[in-house]
Amino acid sequence: MADHSIPQTSTSHPDDPIPSEPLDIPQVKASPSTSLPEHSPKSSGESILWNSHSSDEEAPVTPATEPQVDDLIEKLEQLPAAVVDVNEHKKGPAARRASTTLISDSPSDIRRILGEGETATKLISQCCGGGCCLLKTLAPDTSSPDFVPVVVPDNVAFRSLNLQLGPLSLNTELTNTFELPPVNMSFEPIPSKETKHVTTVHREPPTFVQPHPPYHVFPAPLYHARELTKPGAEKRTFHFDIDVTDYPDEGGLDFKVGGAIGVCPPNATEVVDELFDVLCIPKFVRDKPVMLKTKSGRWPTIWGDDMARELVTTRRELLTWCTDVQSHPPTKPLLRVMAEYADAPNERKILLYLCSAEGQAAFCDLRTSSHITVSQLLHAFPSSKPDLASLLSVLNQLMPRFYSLSNDPHVSSARPGLPGNRRLIEVAVTVHETPDWHSERAVRTGAGSGFMERIAEAFIQSENDGVDRSILDLRVPIFRGLMANPLSREFHGEGPMVLIGAGVGMAPFRGFILNRLKNANCANKIWLIQGVRDCALDELYSGELGDHEREIKKVVQSRKSRAGQTEAKYVQDEVRMQADIVWFVVNALDGRIFVCGSSKGMGEGVHEALIDVAMRKGRISEAEAREFWEKKKEDGQYIAVRNMVIVQNST
Repeated sequence: MADHSIPQTSTSHPDDPIPSEPLDIPQVKASPSTSLPEHSPKSSGESILWNSHSSDEEAPVTPATEPQVDDLIEKLEQLPAAVVDVNEHKKGPAARRASTTLISDSPSDIRRILGEGETATKLISQCCGGGCCLLKTLAPDTSSPDFVPVVVPDNVAFRSLNLQLGPLSLNTELTNTFELPPVNMSFEPIPSKETKHVTTVHREPPTFVQPHPPYHVFPAPLYHARELTKPGAEKRTFHFDIDVTDYPDEGGLDFKVGGAIGVCPPNATEVVDELFDVLCIPKFVRDKPVMLKTKSGRWPTIWGDDMARELVTTRRELLTWCTDVQSHPPTKPLLRVMAEYADAPNERKILLYLCSAEGQAAFCDLRTSSHITVSQLLHAFPSSKPDLASLLSVLNQLMPRFYSLSNDPHVSSARPGLPGNRRLIEVAVTVHETPDWHSERAVRTGAGSGFMERIAEAFIQSENDGVDRSILDLRVPIFRGLMANPLSREFHGEGPMVLIGAGVGMAPFRGFILNRLKNANCANKIWLIQGVRDCALDELYSGELGDHEREIKKVVQSRKSRAGQTEAKYVQDEVRMQADIVWFVVNALDGRIFVCGSSKGMGEGVHEALIDVAMRKGRISEAEAREFWEKKKEDGQYIAVRNMVIVQNST
């Protein structure tokens, strides 16, 4: 283990078995902040107590959308025994099958499989689950005298796939080709007895999109939006004030400080129209009401029951609100459907090749490269025009994106000129961008963050033009989500706290800090360690944490020149430098350490820094330090969560 410098002082155990608060830490006196930024609402009011109607036990817990390590173990244990021969050295009937020899219940075994720096989520998001990465690729037969290489499509989209096909002929025999998946739905005319269908496709999702039946997604008005980062920032982050005054009652449940909301983002109109165009679906058909009949499954709902359905909808509604066309890597069912509808023999052969044993390596390369959209695949193989019902049968559900609240949602935001007794919740969203295939410099945004960016820019432009927000009528389709997440569940009491976050991981801490600073008994018992790339460009909510922000906050810049300086470069460096505070807080009565950031990189680095602190301050071994923090987790004194901007690629 690297030898990290940890300050040694008399406040550290065992010199003082009961750690005392570091004396050189500024003592903050709470006082109401009167200088609120013009465009940033602040929370007011006193109570964050949860009444009997908003307990974690009664709250609807959002179903998990992110695979965990246990899910990975289950997936690998379900792989066929012959997917890989790693047991060749174990001869005889007693040898265990590869998938169960390769792993155990230990997370360290998972890391051994994935390599350092990888995550279970990343593997599952890229793996089809059928043992593709473990199969032995079969080489095509090139000895045939009539072997003629397949001519690859000559277009930008195909070249962007970077396929490594190897020797492939129209006569190449392909084995173990993926079977054509069944079509699970159909479009039929609406019976004459049905009432006229009224679509809200450009404003809110159809009523059958329900994250928590019988509750519907609520199209909350956008009250205000602004950009938190400055021009030139590597990643842009926007702040949103969302009006939930009229959010329907759900049995007394309420939004919670440190909690999150689910946002149901639509696919952009231009993305949907591009799909319609490439599939040659006539314009008069796109918005025509139809009767959708499904045979089984949850689609097109979010977490509805697995059952057959009959719904009146439109093709545009389904592509806009119910179908993820850009967040998932290609699957063999999708490629097989495209092959079935490909008229050009060379395109059909390539697609079938990717679905066969011979093309296994090329298929794995395709899935683990940069994100590939459905539109990109259809443009790459222009002769393939799948029937929409067949295509929708093999595409993924468009899932909600979750964003942590950055204020105390139990009270209305205090802001001059706020009409009536309006109630606002606030979130910060970082825009995620990836290269786009259309050109070298083109980028595309994630489904969730891209939608939030579009409405933010529309609001900012309308504000600059003097357009009234009521005329603009921008809406964010939301629902209460993750009611029992660790941050909201553990934020209580008056003990000291250390809040550690990087980037948008700072957002949920803002609500904590503003609430705590109103209580004189604990105003000087909270410290924030915030990591950014560049303070001038990336620091979120600067100047918005009350009158004593400088005393409670330490900002770490990773881009800052380190020449001749001893300051921290990353958040974990600052954690080590603030070892006295960390050790005091975690050993204090009701003290808590919160960490919010990505599990990869920042989260792991902070955890290792905390282990260093315990080893040096407590004079204990590494094993004892790890056990110490595990016990603190069990006791609710060490709470580490990922940023709520999830998904699958956090897009």
